[in-house]
Amino acid sequence: MNIATRIIATLACGLIAPVSLAAEPKVKLLSPAQDTAKGAVLIGRTLVDKMSITLEIEGGESMWMQMGKPPMWMEKKPAKGDLFHVEVKPVDPVSKTRIPYAEITFSAINNSNKKKVMGTLHPSWGGSGLHYAWNTPLAGDGVYDATVTVGAPTFSRTEKNKDFWTKPVVTKFHFKVAGTTIVEVSEPLPELQ
Repeated sequence: MNIATRIIATLACGLIAPVSLAAEPKVKLLSPAQDTAKGAVLIGRTLVDKMSITLEIEGGESMWMQMGKPPMWMEKKPAKGDLFHVEVKPVDPVSKTRIPYAEITFSAINNSNKKKVMGTLHPSWGGSGLHYAWNTPLAGDGVYDATVTVGAPTFSRTEKNKDFWTKPVVTKFHFKVAGTTIVEVSEPLPELQ
């Protein structure tokens, strides 16, 4: 059962809030291919339900968080084999503001070996500003179909904007991995100006 069928079946049972779905991605061959170990690779950018969603993948990296009592900065290094750092950037296309306070999940299936990876991305701050990130090994070389789900942000809104982002947004991406190199991506929408 594909994701759309599962969502429709779940909605029919009234178990979750409605979901906004983006169109299927178009494939773009990267020439030359781009190595994630050398920098972030744009996997795609979509626009769905008044939200622009950018997916990038780069080499796995450490994240620093305050933990414990009293809070102390601690380094969270990538686990062994976590070669990739997935970044999602949800943006309001009108104000060009990154959207905070959302739960974001990433799942991807390697169509070559049928293995799947999935995880919840954590809010992070880095060179590109606010984004949501997760280190992962992915599931080997191959062609991936990825799904990013951005949950409804938990911040208050003005009356005029109260209906913005009140349900999860789901978008799909395509990419092909060989080692740490990305060979194919989704044809991205233009960057917001």
